[in-house]
Amino acid sequence: MTDFWKASPALERRLQRVVAIVDATIDYPGFPLREMALAAAEAGGKLLRPALLIIGSSFGRAAEAERIERLSAAVELLHIATLVHDDIIDEAPIRRGHPSLHANVGVKKAVLAGDWLFSRCFLLSSESADPDNSRNLARLIAAICSAEINQDLGKYRYTASVRDYLRTIAGKTAALFSLALHAGAAEAKAGTRIVQSLRRAGYDMGMAFQVIDDILDFESDADVVRKPVGKDIAEGLCTLPLIYALQTDRAGLESILARGREPNQAVTAEAAAAAALRAAELGGLERARADARRFTTRALAEIERLPASQPRNELLGLAERLLDRAY
Repeated sequence: MTDFWKASPALERRLQRVVAIVDATIDYPGFPLREMALAAAEAGGKLLRPALLIIGSSFGRAAEAERIERLSAAVELLHIATLVHDDIIDEAPIRRGHPSLHANVGVKKAVLAGDWLFSRCFLLSSESADPDNSRNLARLIAAICSAEINQDLGKYRYTASVRDYLRTIAGKTAALFSLALHAGAAEAKAGTRIVQSLRRAGYDMGMAFQVIDDILDFESDADVVRKPVGKDIAEGLCTLPLIYALQTDRAGLESILARGREPNQAVTAEAAAAAALRAAELGGLERARADARRFTTRALAEIERLPASQPRNELLGLAERLLDRAY
């Protein structure tokens, strides 16, 4: 269980119950890879998406706690399943400082394990959620897959536009943040305006979160973020800091990225680190951070429209913490 929520003991207790539901769902006797999948689930994520769903449920009439927690577990299972598949696509051997699932069991078994996790997510949501929210979870998978395909099609080209990048992270990250807050509020029968504000706030929080996540790939100590600096560049991904830097010095950065590789092949760790340093020197990180602040400001404005309450204060604090985080 992550220590990210130590300052919110009531929410932390509920998240502990969510983790127990996730573990019990994965620890199914008929699932041959349950021990490996449990290890992947317990690798130290922040549990942001289930937390957002629980917070969203606090804005409506009293909702059955167990039902909300089971739906929160379904959202976390969906997130874990996408990470399993994401690691396979990116050929990433490490996830949160630990060997990724496919590195332990092989690609074929990891793909099937991710599919199995999706099935358990849908089972939990069908048992715990309004049919509309279950359908929204299913639709979200299509959005995530489309975003991943578009991202993969552009690998090693380093030609993404700001618009294309924002569209990708909207599907990969922001949509699930938005759905979590929306689903929690909808399950608790919150008013339409509250649900809409939460949905918009979740989207903007998710956009800011992903931009900051991509910035951290350029500037943070590998011991903090638990992945090598420049890892995204080495994997052929053109994220916002690099996009902005390329706008300033495309020829110089392309020269760095071309060192020791053939077209459409992996960039060396040394070249990736050099490109990350050059992107920082060109101001790419500052411009990307300004965009993250803009999304956070929009999220805060939506949250301020909500009724004054402890959940609103918690959401305001969370939006600011995610902007200023170092991991």
